[in-house]
Amino acid sequence: MNGPDFFMRHVGYRLLPTDQQTQDAVTDADTLLRLSLTIQKSKKQRRIQTCWMVVTPQWVATNFKFLPALGFRQDMERKTAIKEALQSGDPCILLALGKRNMTARDLFVTYDPRAARLCSEGKVHTYDATQEKTWTS
Repeated sequence: MNGPDFFMRHVGYRLLPTDQQTQDAVTDADTLLRLSLTIQKSKKQRRIQTCWMVVTPQWVATNFKFLPALGFRQDMERKTAIKEALQSGDPCILLALGKRNMTARDLFVTYDPRAARLCSEGKVHTYDATQEKTWTS
């Protein structure tokens, strides 16, 4: 499964309004990542930006203030979420969103912690997470 498909399946289709869904993961991911949505307690329209997100098939952790009804975990720190996702053995997406828009081509799935991919706007940082000091602790 490619990055946009994985992202839309586990995150995007919860957020993108149904009238804007095309069922083409690349198009829908591009739309969602540049769209302003009412997804916070404040009810203000905001883009998903300046936050981190860890996406797994079982859960999504983030520090973005989504409405609790969306079911995203906000009880984890970034390093803990990344370590838990990578050690689970399941594929995951590690995102570091800034102020610039991300696009579907910026989304990569990590299948092996020895080649973990941290995705951000226009670049991907690949590293061996098993070499981190916290990997065995």
